Order: sequence, then structure tokens, then C-alpha cells
Amino acid sequence: MTDPDMTVQPDKKVPWFMAEPEDREAGEERSNPLGLVVLVGLFALLWLGAGFRYFVVVVGLLIMIFLHELGHFVTARLTGMKATQFFLFMGPRIFSFHRGETEYGLRLLPVGAFVRIVGMNNLDPCAPEDEPRAYKNKSYPRRMLVITAGSMMHFVQALVLFVVLSSVIGAPDPSRWTISEISRLTTGATPAEQAQLEPGDTITAVDGVDTSNYRDLQDYLRPRPGESVTLSVTEADGTTRQVATTLAARPMEDGGVVGFLGVAPAFDRNRESPLVGVESFGSAMWSSISTIPRFLAPSTFVDLGRLLLEGPADVSIDSEEAANRPVSMVGVVRLAGDPGFDWTMPVTMLAYINIFVGVFNLLPLLPLDGGHALIATYERVRSRRGVRHQMDVAKLLPLTYAVVLVLGFLMLTTLLLDIVRPIS
Repeated sequence: MTDPDMTVQPDKKVPWFMAEPEDREAGEERSNPLGLVVLVGLFALLWLGAGFRYFVVVVGLLIMIFLHELGHFVTARLTGMKATQFFLFMGPRIFSFHRGETEYGLRLLPVGAFVRIVGMNNLDPCAPEDEPRAYKNKSYPRRMLVITAGSMMHFVQALVLFVVLSSVIGAPDPSRWTISEISRLTTGATPAEQAQLEPGDTITAVDGVDTSNYRDLQDYLRPRPGESVTLSVTEADGTTRQVATTLAARPMEDGGVVGFLGVAPAFDRNRESPLVGVESFGSAMWSSISTIPRFLAPSTFVDLGRLLLEGPADVSIDSEEAANRPVSMVGVVRLAGDPGFDWTMPVTMLAYINIFVGVFNLLPLLPLDGGHALIATYERVRSRRGVRHQMDVAKLLPLTYAVVLVLGFLMLTTLLLDIVRPIS
């Protein structure tokens, strides 16, 4: 039974940001070849124009979104709910087909995915014959399983990625390294070129100070711009030699300079037990949970506005701004796909993004999944003696509009900052 006090007036409509896409109407085109050409062209342009690493990062993010919706879809089917659509991407249909009661397909804009489950709340139209299979009429455990399945899929992905990092890729060991690349300039020579360093060499000491650990090399060189140093070099064939060179002065964002040699390292890797990946997952989970209050603090919005007013700038990844500033998906792709990092960077960032998105999505606010979970919990607590209470979601719309406004501000400002003040 349903609480009769919760009967919804016919004129109440779901807002646009909570509305489910319409089912395909009779006679609507089921395929759009031009749209498919455009979509394939976008991905080809990304690969050829930006590079393979950026392409892989974007595909990784799209897989993340797809698996989120797959979690909702599979659990909805298993719990007897009616799912009428499952689409990858948003916007106009490129093609679709029906299998049973569900329409599957691809849309034009590669910015998300969605599953349509009938009867999500009392504002969601539901045919009388579908009422028994509507989300809103299922038991509390089934509703909670379906609505949290998206975040659970994020956590599973993150766990797998952390295990891959620890047990397959391995962590870089700065105590075991060689030179992988020598910096080149269009005019003049870098200190590394002057010293005739080559890929495969190792700098074991500078001025007699042990630098077999790459971090020790960095620590010794940074405070010595313009100074002459003597390098102890072990070449790839085991030959050792001494060579002198003068460090260049590399300008920093804060106006200072640091010593610059011009070598990029390649590290040997330590592969650990999968339990190390599990521990990393737990640490990242706690980090994301503790970050949410700071992420939504008023000071974050003030800082974002201030940075926009400051205007264009190049921001170092080592700067305080980079450490505290939220980034958009554009910023994530820029950093994760940067060829200056090895493949540990994109895998690590995808793992952390999965955890953050999974945690953020469980916040008890509509239109996030956590808002639907809160409604289901509230209705379960209010239900008594076989009379099922259903909440009038229209009463939450003012708060929901505020949440959408806040999320929209965060998305817009972080996107603009990642364009005019890129972190690099």
C-alpha cells in the first residue's frame, strides 16, 4: 500500500536535469550515418592531433562512465525493475536497436551515458502496467542496491587499477635509475649535452656527493644554478668517467631560479603483492572522503573566482595553486596524458578519479545518486504497518536547483581555469 497523502498532482513535472530521455517514437530514424562519421572523426582527431596517450585517457574516462551506468542497468534487471533504455553518450541518436523491452544505442556527444529505469520517483511518469516494476515501488534493499551500484562500480575499477599499479606496472624506484632522455634546445646546448651524457648513463655522484638515488641528484642540483659541477658518470657498458659542466638557471613560477642539468630519468620498478594495491585503495578512499568538505567549502568558490579574475597563466604542477585547485575533466586529461610522465600517471589518476566520483556521487543530495538513496531511506523509515510512504520529490526541488547551480559553477569555472591557467 502507498500513503494516500503522497498523491501527486497531475501538473507536477520533473525538472529538466532529472528528466529521463524519451523513448524512441514510432517512425523515428534508428540510425544516423552522418553522426557516426562525426563521432569517429572526433576520436580520430584526438588520436592524431593530441597523441595516443591522450586518446587512451579519454577512452579510460568513457569506460569509467559506461561501467557506472552498467552497474545501474544490471542490478535493475536483476531486481525486476523495468529499464527501457541503455545508451552510451548523450544528445541525438546515432543508432539504436531493441532487445526485449530495452532500447540500446549510441548517441552523438561523448560526454556520458545513461540508463532509463521507469518510475524513479513520484514525478517520473509511469504507465499503470509498469507500476509493479517501477523503481519507486520496489523494496528498500533493491532500491539501495540499484542506486548505489554506479558508485560501487567506480570503487571496483579503482581497486583493480591500484592492484595493477602495485603488482603489474610496479612503483618507480628512484634508487635504481638511468638517463632516459637528454633535453635539447633549438639554440645552444644544455649542460647535459655539454657533458656528452647519453641515454642509458647513470650519474652516480656530483662533486663527490652520492646521487645514485635520483632524488638526491635533484636535491643537490636545484640550489646551484649557474655553478660548475663535476659529474661521476657510469655509462651503459659499465665504463665510468668524470666530466665537468655548468648548470643552467631554470626560472620558476615564484620568480626564483633552480639549477638545471637537462636529463630525464627512467626508473626500474618494484612490483609488490596485490595487498599493497588494496592498501593504496583504502588510503585513496579515505583521502577522497576527507577532501569532499574542503572541495565544497565556500573558500573553494572564492578561490576559483579569484583565479579567474587574475587571468591567464601557466601553473606549475609543483605549485600551491595546483595542489589546492579542483580540475575539470579537461585538466585531468591534460595531466594524465602528458608525455612527460610515464604510464603510472594516467593509471593512478584514473584510479583516484574513480574513487572521488564514486564518493561524491553518494552525497545525499539530488540529483546525485546519494539523493535517491536518502529518499529511499526516508521512505523506509516513514513506512508503518504495511502502509508505504512515498515522498513528494517536488518538495525537494528548491534544494535540488541550488545543488545543480553549485555543480554548474564548479564545472564551468574549473573548465575555464584549465583552459586559461593550465596546470603543467
